Amino acid sequence: MNKQAPAILLIEKDEVTLEIYQRELSKSFTVFAFTEINAALEVLANHAIQAVIIEPEISSGQGWGLIPSIVDSIPDRRIPVIVCSTRDQSNVNKVECIALYLTKPVLPKTLREKVLGVIGSC
Repeated sequence: MNKQAPAILLIEKDEVTLEIYQRELSKSFTVFAFTEINAALEVLANHAIQAVIIEPEISSGQGWGLIPSIVDSIPDRRIPVIVCSTRDQSNVNKVECIALYLTKPVLPKTLREKVLGVIGSC
């Protein structure tokens, strides 16, 4: 009864934060973690991703433009997007398809619990 863990995509600009979050999230998920947008898009196209966690300030703020692309890339199913950012929630008006907005610092365990909640509600 070895059920495969849900796959999530983690896009984070800070390598240390990426490693810390990946370590914790790996307790519940198969994690594809990237510091670059292009590599992340390839994984999104080729894997059954259940949720995306993104720091939209990646690549000088280009992550904000990536969020609608994530949603539009797979029209037959909804992929929840979780923003985990150093910027406050005032930027949420830029994109309407965000399932959850977390302002850093976010404890790794809290992030894992929030992702479990978002995936469970979809």
